[in-house]
Amino acid sequence: MISKDLRLQAFGILLVPAFVGHTLQLLGEDRPWEAHAWAREAFQPGWHQLLPGWVPVVLAFMLAAAVIGLALDRRRQWLFTIVLIYWAHYLTYPFRIRNHMSHMFSGLTMLGVVWIVGWLMGAHRFRGGGPRSRTVDRHAVNGLALILCVNYFFAGFHKINANFLELAPSSPAVHAMAQFWIYADLGSELPTWAAWCAVYGTLFVECCVPWIAWRVPRLRIPAVLTLFAFHYPMVSTMNVSDYPMIVSAYYPCLFSRAQFRILLGYFLRASRWTVPSAALGVFLQVWAIPWWGELTIFGLFVMGLWGWATGAMLHMVWDRRKRAVSPAAGMRYHPAP
Repeated sequence: MISKDLRLQAFGILLVPAFVGHTLQLLGEDRPWEAHAWAREAFQPGWHQLLPGWVPVVLAFMLAAAVIGLALDRRRQWLFTIVLIYWAHYLTYPFRIRNHMSHMFSGLTMLGVVWIVGWLMGAHRFRGGGPRSRTVDRHAVNGLALILCVNYFFAGFHKINANFLELAPSSPAVHAMAQFWIYADLGSELPTWAAWCAVYGTLFVECCVPWIAWRVPRLRIPAVLTLFAFHYPMVSTMNVSDYPMIVSAYYPCLFSRAQFRILLGYFLRASRWTVPSAALGVFLQVWAIPWWGELTIFGLFVMGLWGWATGAMLHMVWDRRKRAVSPAAGMRYHPAP
């Protein structure tokens, strides 16, 4: 298995659809099979120009094979192979480097470094197990959570400028929210309060909410649900579902080990909470789609997955409140992973 830590297991499993979104986004924009794509690559500076043109192609197929291997055989060796190949993929990619690529690179680098250091210290084995494997994997989970929070923070920090903070259509936040407002049939014109929420809500969510989810246990689930809601316009109206899927692969690392074990019990079974929530997520995606693009169908999967996870979290909170009100309810069977 990937790890005895269920959070790291979930991260590895969620990397599979995350890489699907990564591939769809790159193929949809760069279109490397077209002649003009490689002509455009020739004008982009970088040491990749010193390499033969077949190098990034071979690395892309190697990465795809490793991801398929992880999907079929969820073991630590496959995940570590992905880490190694992604380093080479990122450093030799001939086209524009996207934000989601840097996020993935930093997270996988953190994971790889922790595993390598732990192996050199004799704390664990790459095939799993070892005298201190749980400690090593706990550090890896905390490292992934830290990478997530730092990347979110600087995504918000660099938006603190006059253009973004202006409550006018020139602000990227206001422009994106106006599109969502219209295509989701919320109105023909964006209200001032919605523009204010788009600008300052974005800064608050990106700079603060991930840290709250990680460090404030009582607010963890509301914070994660806030992140889902924050990315919803991006997935639906903006047709950008690759980055939201990638960051959500890190969300299990925000939970404590015990809390995630309980949550996983709710997530792994179909219930009157998970199924309707997943259907609602897909419906909300379809409702606000302005056009069908490369990532639209993938966005349906993302919203369905998030809806299912939302139902599991709400179910867990509901059961916890019932047990708090009625001690007898606490004696009922609790779902196990």
